[in-house]
Amino acid sequence: MPTHTQKTVEYLTTVRDMGSSDSATIKASFPGSPIHLGEMTADSVKEDFQNTVIDGTVNDGGHTFGTFSRDYSDSPDLAQVETGAGGLPASPYVPNPVSPGAGSLNATDMAAAPDGFGQSPSDTWGSGVGSQLQPKTSSEQQSAGRLGDFVMGKAWGSSS
Repeated sequence: MPTHTQKTVEYLTTVRDMGSSDSATIKASFPGSPIHLGEMTADSVKEDFQNTVIDGTVNDGGHTFGTFSRDYSDSPDLAQVETGAGGLPASPYVPNPVSPGAGSLNATDMAAAPDGFGQSPSDTWGSGVGSQLQPKTSSEQQSAGRLGDFVMGKAWGSSS
């Protein structure tokens, strides 16, 4: 569990001096501030961020994506990816390398990839599960995170 927190709406009480502001003057200048009224607290900012940025569903009003969840709930299960001929990928990991044939540029004219082509993902260098982790599993693990759960140097949801 992290021990350091970033300041959000808390402030140090200061007195006017060289290089220093005066908290009383600032409070008097902005009496309607939700911070000074106690309506906006560190806990309320944290809760709002969790609800609208981490857990929130975005609705862009139909501009580009419409409504979507930041939890990637539609992440693919690679075992369910359709493969084969007619422009489909060779496997969930690689495209189909087969040419559509003489004189054709149409992907639907493509035959299936050679048997076994791209069926096994290669391990990636480094540590962790790499290419062996399903996007659906990874998304479910990542979307379960809460503010304060993240530890520097450790991947969320990993066992190491």
